[in-house]
Amino acid sequence: MEYVRLALRYLHLVGFALLLGGWVMQVLAGFRAGRLTISIPMRIGLGTLLGTGVLLAIPFPSGVDLNYVKLGVKLAIAFGIGVLFGIEGTRARAGKAAGRGLFGAIGGLALLNAAVAVFWR
Repeated sequence: MEYVRLALRYLHLVGFALLLGGWVMQVLAGFRAGRLTISIPMRIGLGTLLGTGVLLAIPFPSGVDLNYVKLGVKLAIAFGIGVLFGIEGTRARAGKAAGRGLFGAIGGLALLNAAVAVFWR
């Protein structure tokens, strides 16, 4: 059962890498081209983060002590990123470019989510 938990943790990290890596690539390319968009790897990364995060919150090996307040904060941050994705998607369908502040908030929340995971004990 521990191998399943380790595999989920690995996929969770892969999801974070897709989200943050896609964000960095869009920032680097978008500032030059003048257009910032939510890329497919960013969407896949957020979905992977949410899915594996919820599965990791299940205390399936007995004896695992989970901090549910920390998990709730991480879930709220991930949903906040999803809301910003929705706002940007609506703006893109209307033909408007994503604002730098909105796009910066997505990256900032992704980094905040990682900081909560690492520094909150």
